[in-house]
Amino acid sequence: MRKLILAFTTLFAIVSFSKAQDKQEEPFEIIKYYFVELITNPDRPELPKVQVDSIQAAHMANMGSMAEKGQLMLAGPFEGGGGIFVLNVPTMEAAEKLAAQDPAVSAGRLLTKIRAWYTTKGSFGIEAKLNKENQPKN
Repeated sequence: MRKLILAFTTLFAIVSFSKAQDKQEEPFEIIKYYFVELITNPDRPELPKVQVDSIQAAHMANMGSMAEKGQLMLAGPFEGGGGIFVLNVPTMEAAEKLAAQDPAVSAGRLLTKIRAWYTTKGSFGIEAKLNKENQPKN
């Protein structure tokens, strides 16, 4: 699994680098995000389905909130369980705090493994939207 994740991120970085090099108008810049591996907790508590559904709904709402704030750049599940967040926060401590606040994590349904992850600025389409939204209005 780790080899698959490493291969995916390496390929993504290479493609991103190539695209950045093709864009003459923007200088190449590396940016740091935090890659959060969400791991299905093998010792997660057994809960009634209604409670699991409630935790999942809160988890999804939390992702929406993080995305609206520009903190969540990418998220998704893995086939077979678990998933990822790519967070746009200033420090590892901020990433740890944000991940710990997720309802599925705080309920013990998911565990996290967080690493700093570097890629080219502009790799995510949402970056352009966020940059445009953060421009001063005349």
